[in-house]
Formats: sequence, structure tokens, C-alpha cells
Amino acid sequence: MQNDKFDAIPIPRKLNNVVKAGIAEGIRQKKRLHRNEVLARYGAIAAVLLIILCVGTLLVSNPSIAAKLPVIGHIFSMVQEKVSYKGDYNKDAEIYGKDNTSQTQNENMTHSSEPTEATSLQSPQANSLVQTSNGLTVTISESNCTSQALYLALCIENEDAFPADFIKTKNMEDYILDYDRLYLTTNSYYNVPGLTKKDRPAGAGYPSPYYIEGTFADDHTFTGIIRISLDNDLMRSGHATNLETAQTDADLIWEGQVEQLPEQFTYYLEISDIYGTLLECEAVQIEDPESGEVFTIHEHIKKHYAGTWNFAIDVTMNKNRSQIIQVNKTNENGVGIASVEKTAFEIKAQIILPEDARPYDYIVVICDADGKRLENQGTNAEVYSIYGRNTDTVYIYVCDYMKYMDELKGNDQKIAEGSLFKTEVHF
Repeated sequence: MQNDKFDAIPIPRKLNNVVKAGIAEGIRQKKRLHRNEVLARYGAIAAVLLIILCVGTLLVSNPSIAAKLPVIGHIFSMVQEKVSYKGDYNKDAEIYGKDNTSQTQNENMTHSSEPTEATSLQSPQANSLVQTSNGLTVTISESNCTSQALYLALCIENEDAFPADFIKTKNMEDYILDYDRLYLTTNSYYNVPGLTKKDRPAGAGYPSPYYIEGTFADDHTFTGIIRISLDNDLMRSGHATNLETAQTDADLIWEGQVEQLPEQFTYYLEISDIYGTLLECEAVQIEDPESGEVFTIHEHIKKHYAGTWNFAIDVTMNKNRSQIIQVNKTNENGVGIASVEKTAFEIKAQIILPEDARPYDYIVVICDADGKRLENQGTNAEVYSIYGRNTDTVYIYVCDYMKYMDELKGNDQKIAEGSLFKTEVHF
């Protein structure tokens, strides 16, 4: 796989013409005017050569600048096909500038990043979308948000070179993925009642981004995309006690006060550690809490960059290309599908189950117009990617989970024949 190259900086090809003025009053005046023109042109050429020399020296002395200049504002277009959750995120994306205002690539959408009451309570550092800590500069470059997920484009620059082991796409033999991954320790919340920092205290089990996928522009610069599941955040919008008593994600649905996010909101992302895995391993002992038996396993050594990067990101939800189709059909046992929601990047179906059923005993599978199973979008097993697929018509199946894992998984025809319920939906 070849990575994008960012070290080519365009040089202006044209110089401004020197204004010609004056009226010829004899040969002496003409010669003097001609002489002045020549001197002016040589002066302009010398100035441009000096600029080129200075810029070239700067880029040679700091090659990461050569990578950064064309990167910011274009990460989606460069990386969106090199992550596991692919999508055309550059379309209708919000692009954040140096002044922390955002602009969208869709002229029909407007959004201003004026500080809200919630963001005004943060420090100036927390409001900046470009922050440096422990030698790492993190830039929030772009965002694209649907009703199901928020996608953030980030650039992470290291004053020192990242370990070569981090760049597995280049330096690890038999590496089968076409992207690299960095891991994050984060806390996240919203300026929405029920989802604020007070409602989602750190360490209480609320979901936060824990990795970013992308590519290394060079050994100092990583560009990638974070996917934040808004579905998961809304599911866990109840009180912390619900997390202790609930057995599944489905048990948490509608337990909280937040059923949906507003079209405009502020997302707070606090990063306290950025790290990656080295190829070298170390022996780690683990004790079985029930039997007391001690096991030795080998884990990859991690390289950590602890720091403080706290962002307040103003987001506008992109509802272009979003559709919800009501189905409300079941089989004779009360198993079926209530609705199907399709956004610009993903699709999911809402299951219907009888009162005594356990949601984790079932799985919803969605196939494209050709009857081929869609790939998962992110970590949620029942949210599917529509990137590069024909989803004008989709086929939806509800399967017994154990039967799916043991007999049906990986075979589209068996899924269609062995499902408990199936339906066809047209968009």
C-alpha cells in the first residue's frame, strides 16, 4: 500500500508585471523608463527567489510542516477509504479553521462556532482545536455527523519521530490491514442535559473513543478518523445505577432522559493518553479470580504519550440522505422489525421482541440489493456500512444468535433460509 505524500509545495509561476507609466519625452526619458523597468523586474525576481529559499530551508529543517500544510481540512478525503469504517465523509463535512470556526462543503448548510454558554465556561485552552502537550500537537480538522455517529478527522504531530513499530502498514511483515491504529484514553460528554460532564463522570463506564484509525503521512505525522457512536451514548444516558443492573445494551434503551440529540450541539473530547503497540512482547501474569490459578501470557509492549488535550467541538448534524422506513412486522412468535434507519454512511434496523425475550439471544443481519451481507460500521455489531454498496433495496433478517454463530455466519444463503424473520425494504 502506498501512503499519500505531502511534501510537494506549489511555487507561484507568475510574477506581477511592473506598471509602466510616463510619457516619452525624448530618448533620455525612454531610456530612463526602460532602465527602471529592468531594475524593478530584477528586484521582484530577487524577492521571489528569497521567499522560495526561505520556505525551502524551513521545510528541510522541519519536514513535518511540509506534511501538515496540505493535510488540515483534507484528512477525510485522504483517509476515509483506509479505515475499517469507510465512508465519503468529505462530502458535506464541517472544516474547522485556525480561528476555530467551521465551514461546510455544502452551501445549504451553515454553522457558526460561536461559544455557547457551556463552552464559555471552559478555559481558552479547552476551546482551541489545536493543542500541544508532551511534544504532541493534536488538531481537530473536520467533522461529519449523522443521527447515528459522529466522525472526527484528527492530525497528530510528534516533535520526535513515532516509533517505527507504530507504522505497521510499512514495517510489520504479514500485516493484513491497510490502515494503522493509535489508542486513546479519553473522557467525553455533551452540552446536552442528561449527557453533560456531571451526568457522565469519568470512570463510570460511559463509552468514550478509545482508538483512532488512519495512516502516517511521515514518521512525525499521523492522520486519522475517530468514530463516536451516538447510539451508544444515548443508550447509556440514564443514571449510573442503570449500568450496574442492566445485562445488555438493549436494557438501557430509553432509560435516560435523552432520546435524541439536537441538530447543533457541542461535543467535549478530553484526551489524557495517546499510545501504540510495539512489536516486542513481554510476559504478563494473570490470576483467575475464581480458581486462583495463575497464567502467563505475552502482550505487546506499549509506548505512551501522556498529556492533556481537551477539545470543545461545535457540531452540526448532517441529515442529508437520512431516511427512516417504518416496517412494524413480526412473525407468529412476535419477533420482527419495527423500523430501518439509513444515513449517509450507515444503516441499522430496530428489532421487535416479545416481552419475555432476551435481546442478546438474537442478531439482526442486513444484506444489500444483491443479497450480500453488509460489513459492520464500527464496534456495534448491528450497525452496517453502506459505503460502495447498493442499498436502494435491503434484505433484513432476524436470526437466533447461537445458530447464527454456529451455522449461518458467513453464508448469505444460509442466513436467508435459516432466519427467524425476514423482510425487504426499499429506499
